[in-house]
Amino acid sequence: MIIKKITVQTLFLFCLAAMSGQAQEQISDYAVKQERIIRFHADIKIETDGRIEVAEHIKVYAAGREIKRGIVRELPLKRRDKNNKRVQMNYGILSVKCDGADSKYHTATASDKFKIYIGEENVRLKAGEHDYVIVYECYGQIGFFDDYDDLYWNITGVEWIFPIEQASAAITLPAGAKVIQTAFYTGKYGEAGKDCTVEDRGKIQAFKTTRALEPREGLTVGVGFTRGIIARPPPPTEDELYWQENGKKVYALWCFLICAVYFLITRIAAGKRPPRQTVIPLFRPPRDLPPAAVVYLKDPNLNEFQEKAFPSTLIEMAVKGALSIHCKKKTYGKNEYALVNRKNMEKLRPEEKDIHAALFDGKDELPVNDVYSSRFSKARSGLHSSVYRRWNTKDYLKLHHLAAGMGGLLLNAVFCLYFWLTGMDPAVALGFTAASPFIIYEIKTMFVNTPKGEVMRGATWFLGVSITILAIGFMMVFSDYDGDDIHWLSALFFSGMSLLYIIYAKRMRMHTPDGAKLAAELEGFKMYMKTAEERRLNMLNPPERTPELFEKLLPYAMALGVSNEWCQKFGDVLMRFSYRPDWYDDANFLSSGFTVAAFTGVFSSLSSSFSTSVGSASSSGSDSWGSGSDGGGYSGGGGGGGGGRGW
Repeated sequence: MIIKKITVQTLFLFCLAAMSGQAQEQISDYAVKQERIIRFHADIKIETDGRIEVAEHIKVYAAGREIKRGIVRELPLKRRDKNNKRVQMNYGILSVKCDGADSKYHTATASDKFKIYIGEENVRLKAGEHDYVIVYECYGQIGFFDDYDDLYWNITGVEWIFPIEQASAAITLPAGAKVIQTAFYTGKYGEAGKDCTVEDRGKIQAFKTTRALEPREGLTVGVGFTRGIIARPPPPTEDELYWQENGKKVYALWCFLICAVYFLITRIAAGKRPPRQTVIPLFRPPRDLPPAAVVYLKDPNLNEFQEKAFPSTLIEMAVKGALSIHCKKKTYGKNEYALVNRKNMEKLRPEEKDIHAALFDGKDELPVNDVYSSRFSKARSGLHSSVYRRWNTKDYLKLHHLAAGMGGLLLNAVFCLYFWLTGMDPAVALGFTAASPFIIYEIKTMFVNTPKGEVMRGATWFLGVSITILAIGFMMVFSDYDGDDIHWLSALFFSGMSLLYIIYAKRMRMHTPDGAKLAAELEGFKMYMKTAEERRLNMLNPPERTPELFEKLLPYAMALGVSNEWCQKFGDVLMRFSYRPDWYDDANFLSSGFTVAAFTGVFSSLSSSFSTSVGSASSSGSDSWGSGSDGGGYSGGGGGGGGGRGW
C-alpha cells in the first residue's frame, strides 16, 4: 500500500515538473518572439559647419503583429530655440538600408512629425530579426552658450511602442574640439534617470544604457565642447530684439485698432439713441398688447420669450375659460400638471386659438411632461411666429443686424490674424483657451445679431461652443502645444476684445422714437404692478383692487417678471374674498386656503414644468535649447527624438 502511494506521488511530481518545464519553455519562446527593438545605436558626427550626420542602427524582432512590412521612424519637425520659440527642423535622408541592402521607403508629414516608412506596401517581412540603418543629416541642432557649444540630443525618442533591450550612441566631435562636459538621461519624458554609462574616447563620446528601456522610455545625451569651432549665428539686431520682446503687444494693439475703428464708425453711422422718456405708472397694458407681445417688444430675445411669453399666454387662456390647470400627484416632491380642455374659446385672440388647437388636437387632457414635448414645442413656435408677424420690431427697434454681424466676423478674422502674426505660439493658444468662455459668448452674440440667429438662439449657443472648441483643438495641434505657460497678454486680448464686441453689439440695438415711448409705457405698467404701497398711487386714481383685476393682469405680471410682487399686492384682497380660481385645481392648495406664498410658488412650479415639457432648444519628443550637457536636462529633451512603430 505504501509502495503504491509513493508511486502515485512520484508520478504526480514528474507530471508537475513536465508541465512546469513546458510552461517555462512557452514563456521563453514568447519572450524570444515578442516584437521589440533588440538594439538601438546612433552614430552622430558633428561637422564644423554646424551640420550633424546621424546614422541610426535599429535591430528589431518582427513577428507580423505590429511589424508586418517594416518599421516607421518618426522624427519631430519642431523644437524650441533659446528664446522659447518654435523653429522648424528639416531632415535630409542620405540612405535607408534593411539587412545590409538598400531598402525602399517613403516619407510623410503629419502634424509635427516627419515619418519614414521603411518597406513596401505589398511585401511582408519574414518573422525574425531585421537590421535597419537610417542615415540622415540635419542643421541647426547645436546650442551656443557663453563657455561652450553643446549638442543635446534625444537618441532613441520616447515614443516607441516597443521595448528597447539596449540603447547606445557614439558622438564624434568636430576637428579641433575638446570635450568639456557630458550628461545622460533615461526614462519616460521628463525623467532624469541615470541608467547609462559614458566612455571618453577622445573625439568620440560613447554612451550605453545599463538596463532595458520599456515602451515610451528613451535615452537622451548631452555633450558640451569647445566653443568657437562651429561658426555662431550673428546676434540679433536691435529691431529683432525689440520684436522678440514687444511683438505680441504691438500685434495686439494693431488688432485692437482695426476692430475699434470699425466699431466706432458703424456705431456713429447707426445714429443717436432716442432720449429716455419720462416713466409714469400705467394701470392697463399699453396699446392693448397681449402678454406675449409685451415680452417680445420689451426685449426681442428668444430666451426671454420662451421663459415668459408661453407660460403667461397659457395662464391668460386659463383665465378666459379655454383651459384649466390641474395639479396631479407629486413625484419626488415635484408637482405634476395637466392641461384640461374646457373648450370655451370665445374670448381668445387668434394666436391663442392656434395654441389651443396645437395643444389639444382632439384631446380633452394633456399631461405637462416631455412625452408631449412636440405639442408644446409646436404651440410655442406658433406663438412666436404669430407675434413676430403681427408686431414688426422695426417699428420699435433698430437692430442693425448686418453691421453687428460683420463686426463679429471681423473680430474673429482679427483673432486669426493675431495667431498668424505671433507665429502660432502654443502659449498664445493656451491664452485663447483661457479666454474661451468670453469667446463662446462673443460668437453666440454674433450669430444672435442676425435675423435668423435670434430665432435659432439655442443653435447659436451650440455653434459658438463648437466653433470655439474646434478652434482650440486646431490651435493646439498646429502650434504643437506641449504644456506651455499661458501668455496672459494674449488671454487678456482675446477676453477684452470679446467683451468689447459684446458691448458694441448690444449698443447697436436701439429703440426708435416710438419704441422709446413704448419702452417707457411698459416700464410704467411694470411700475404699477410692482408698487406694493397703494397710497403712493392714489393721486393717480388706480383701479379698485378686485379678484377680477388680479386675474386679468396676472398674465402680464408673469410676462414682466413681477408675479410675486403682483400676488403680494393683492394678498389681503384675495384672502378677504376667499379667492378660489376656477381655472386651477389643486386639492391640497384649495383645502389649506389661499396664501400668497403658496400661490406664487404655483407659478414658479408651472413655468418650470412648461419649460421642461417644451425642452431646451502630448509631448513630441523634442524640447528646448537649454543645455543638456550641464546636467539640467531630462529624457525626451533636446533635438532628435520622436519614436516609431511597425506598419
